[in-house]
Parts: sequence; C-alpha cells; structure tokens
Amino acid sequence: MKKNIINKFLLGAAALVMGGMVSCEDYLTIYPTGSITKEDFWTTRNDVDNVRAAAYYQLTQQVGNILVWGEFRSDDLTLNKMDQTDYLRLQEAVLQPTKSMFDWSGFYKGINYCNEVLENGQRMIDEDIDPSFSTGDWMPIKAEMVSLRALYYFYLVRAYRDVPYVTHSVSTDTEAKASRIAATPGYAILDSLIKDVEAVQGSAAKNYGNSTDNKGRWTTYSISALLADLYLWRACLVKGISTKTDASGAKYAFEGSESDVVSTSLNKCVENCDVVLNYLKSEYDKKLNKANVPDTDPRRQQVFPLSLNTVSAMGGTTDNGYGSVFGTRNGDESVFELQFDGTNTVNGFLSTYLYGNGSGSYAAGIMKGNPVLFGQTAKVDPSDGLQKGYGKTDFRYCSSAYYEKQGQSDFPIIKNVATNISITDAADVSKGSQSSGMRSNSNQDGNWPVYRLADVMMMKSEALARIIENGGSASAREGYHLCNNLFARNNPGCDSLKTDNQNYCARLAQDWVATRSNSFKAETDTLLNLTYCERQREFIGEGKRWFDLVRQCEWSWSVNSEVVLSEWMSLTNTVKNRCRSLWSLYNPIYSDEMKVNGVGYGDGNGKLVQNPIWQKYMQD
Repeated sequence: MKKNIINKFLLGAAALVMGGMVSCEDYLTIYPTGSITKEDFWTTRNDVDNVRAAAYYQLTQQVGNILVWGEFRSDDLTLNKMDQTDYLRLQEAVLQPTKSMFDWSGFYKGINYCNEVLENGQRMIDEDIDPSFSTGDWMPIKAEMVSLRALYYFYLVRAYRDVPYVTHSVSTDTEAKASRIAATPGYAILDSLIKDVEAVQGSAAKNYGNSTDNKGRWTTYSISALLADLYLWRACLVKGISTKTDASGAKYAFEGSESDVVSTSLNKCVENCDVVLNYLKSEYDKKLNKANVPDTDPRRQQVFPLSLNTVSAMGGTTDNGYGSVFGTRNGDESVFELQFDGTNTVNGFLSTYLYGNGSGSYAAGIMKGNPVLFGQTAKVDPSDGLQKGYGKTDFRYCSSAYYEKQGQSDFPIIKNVATNISITDAADVSKGSQSSGMRSNSNQDGNWPVYRLADVMMMKSEALARIIENGGSASAREGYHLCNNLFARNNPGCDSLKTDNQNYCARLAQDWVATRSNSFKAETDTLLNLTYCERQREFIGEGKRWFDLVRQCEWSWSVNSEVVLSEWMSLTNTVKNRCRSLWSLYNPIYSDEMKVNGVGYGDGNGKLVQNPIWQKYMQD
C-alpha cells in the first residue's frame, strides 16, 4: 500500500511533464491531491527522500522554459524555423499572455514539492514519527529544499520580476483553487530568499561521497554560488528603486537605505564567490597532488582551477575546457548542475530548441546562433566594445556552434549536444573543427549547468566592476584578471609575448600592469563591458544572456531600457520602441493564471496585476 502511495505521488511529477496544468483553475496546483493524506504518506525517511528527488526532477523539466525566458529574446540566437511564429513574436518583443511559453505552473509545482518536504520533514522530526530519521539526517535535507526553492523563485523573479511568494504547501485541489495571492516585489523576494538560505547553509552537506550528488544536490559550496547570484541581482533590482514602479504603476514601498543595500549586496556577492573559488582551487590542488604533478607543470601555475587547453604540435587540438564542462558530466569545474541520465531523464529540450538528430540526421532546432557573434574571427580579441563575438583563436567559436567550413552562414548551437570537440587549427578557428562526438536524441544525457567555475569568476568580476561604479573600493585589476584567465584558457593559439605575431593579444600582455588602473571610472566601464562580452561568449545556449541584459537595465535605470539595450545589443527600431520600459523586459503573466487570480477577471477576487506592457494582448 505504501509503495502505491509513493508511486502516486511521483506519478504526479511525471504528469506535469505530460500535460502541464490540467485546467485554468489549477492555480499553483501540487500533487498529491486530497486522496493521499499526510498521515498515510509521510511516515519514513524514504518518503522524504522520494519527494526531495521529485523536487529536483521537476526542475529538470523546466530547462525549456529557462532557455526560452533567459535566452531567446537576446542577441545570442536567431530563429531557425520560421514557421515557429510564437518564437518569432518573442524575438520581435511582442509577448502575448495567451502563449503557453509563459506558463509558470511548472515552477510553482516544484516550489510546492519543496514546501511539502520542509513542512512534513520537520513534522516527522517534531513528532518522532520515524525514530531512524534524526535531526542530523533532516537538517541537510532542509538546507537542500530551502536552497532549491530559492532557485525556483530566482528564475521566476528574473523572468517576471514580481510574483506570488508562497512558503506553505498546498496539498489539495480545494486549497489550490482558493489560493489567490498578490505578487510580492522581486527585490523583497530576493531579500527573503537570502535570509532563508543563509540560515540553513551551515547545515548543508559538504560531501555526499560521489560526484553525482556533490554536483547534483546542494552543498554548502554550491549554496554560496546561489547566494552570490542572489546578491548580485538584489543589488541591481534595488539600484534606483525610488524611480521604479510595480505593475500597477505604484512606486515600491522600499524601506531602508538603497545605497547601503546595493553596497552590502555587491560585497556579499564577492565574498560568496571567493568561498566557491577557494574550494574549487583546493579540490584542484588535491587532485594534482594525488597525481604527483610537478611544480613546473603549467597547471600548478594557475590562479583559477580551469582545465587548460594546450596546442597540439600535430594539429587537431582537443578543447579540454569544453570537454571538462559538457563532455564529462559533473566535472571538476562544475558547481551545481541538473542531472540527466539519458534513460529516466532525457534532456530533449536541447534537441528541440538547439541541435539534435530527430529526423535521422543532425540539424539545428528551433533556434540557431546569431551570425553576428561568429563573424569577428579576423581579430584575436574582439572585445573592443560590445557585441563583438568570437575572435580568431577562440575555441568556443567551434565548441559553441557547429562550424564546418569558411563562409558558412548558419551556426547551429551544439553546446551540450557535442561530447568532445577537436579544433583543426588553434591559430585560426575559422578553419573549423576537425572532429566531434554527438549525443543522440534518444539518450541525450547532457546535464544542465546552473553554476560552474566560469559563472563564479564572471559574477565576481561583474560585482567588482559595479562596486567601483557605485563609489566603493574594489580591485579593477582583479576583475580583469578573472576575465583574462577565462579568455586565455579558450584562446591557447594567441600570443601574449611577441608583438610581431599576427595573433598577439595586447589584452593578455597588459594583464596586471599598473597603468591599466589609472582611472577607476574608465577602467570600470571597460571591465563591465569586458565581463559582459566574456559572459556572452562563454554562456551562449545556457539560458543566461537575456537575464544578463535585464540585470544591466535594472542597474542603469536612469535612462529607459531602450537606450541601455541599444548600447548592449543590436535591435531594430521597432523592437527598440517596444522595449522602452523596464516592464517590457519581463514576461507577461499567463492568461489562464490571470483568469483565475487576475484583478478584473473571474469572480472579481483576483489579486494579480498583469504586466502593463502586455495587458493589451489579453483576450476577453
């Protein structure tokens, strides 16, 4: 009987993948429904572990939304299949609330799994329901669920800004239908998430004993990466808060000192990044010591534990950096990634949206790489300004997109589909890749990286740039060094010593030279630009670029977002005009959700206010 109950609970998770919301009344619905009681279900540690696993699994099923919300409106990708008009409208900044791509129910179902574990796990401890399940067993699980719930909400805030904030479980359909909650300001949600996560971080596991759990479940170190990201976004949302308004047009009732919150948040971002960087470096050094790597080895000279690319004298240089992150799941550079095993969990979103072999041969999916990013290979360093893409020696030119021959105009994004990449000529990546291995649709087991070493490096670099711009004290040189180390790893064919070499890179040659920090303002502007260029090259196809642009617009809200976006990405005049307001950068609330809980809809008791920019597309 107990097994059947557990199966029914987990069947609910599977049903989410198959059908999404059952009806428009299913507001914030969660399984099990009233047919399964807490007394019947929550009786052993095994029950807790099953629902904990379901909470993680549910997030794997949101990778498609993460890509659509965090990438598809950006300058990373262009539409490949022109019959996909919904995505065409998305890129044209015409966001229609009736489209299911804006359905957030999958995230709230995951949140509710977390809430179920948090409430019932604690109840099991308080009531001593399972004597073999101790407080020591419970606290690390509690830390996991608080952190996972925070990540769910963090995606919602980045995509919608202000959303309903629910920290209690909903166990029956009746409760779900009655749950009508107004949106909480995004900055307030982040503040609450940070407090909750920091309160449990000390109880989180440090080592589960295997790489899959160490990278696929929250640890005290991956929680630091999450906190760094939360703090960075909190700083940008609070910056200029007195001039920002909610969806109804009312100014936010922000309490406290804006400057203090911004300053503290940025410094806390750096602090948490350092925790992760120090940990990864320690683990890297342990591995080198175990392998008896000599002190003269280049790997010993690294400040950051990046997998190095070494040019092969025989030609055909393997991109070790790519392989360590995307070829080898849960690798040394990984901090936290969503797990796909290719059997029970298949990452079909990559095949559908980016690249796969669904029709018998490999081809681009709905989206493909923007040719602008792949058209700058005449220069080694295209970072002299924004929107410059990949340079002549950047291995990511071939490991991010499938590049076969010079003159090619289409660039399918193969990241995470390819298992390995070999570059034909490290001195000129436009000659393409020599060989590559690919995952097939049927066993696509590419994990989804949420945080990895490069993320943490770039978060710290960005925070340092913003600290100085905000009038604080930080090292611009350190930020440059973070960017340049990542750039150097991916450009082993460039030269930082011989000025007469056609692949000479002045940027790397000048790294840590005192004359580079004469003017904080000039340096900071350049550092922020450099960080964003490096982020775009590094994270294409990972659901981050649009969120990066939104974060910059929030930070720079002294001018309208049309101006900010024009400086940071290419836009048509039509799209520029549609992106004048901060609210134009965020998703509309799904129309079915509005019909249940929207102000002016249904029985008149709704609480949600539609994004004002997209209200005109609501249907009666």
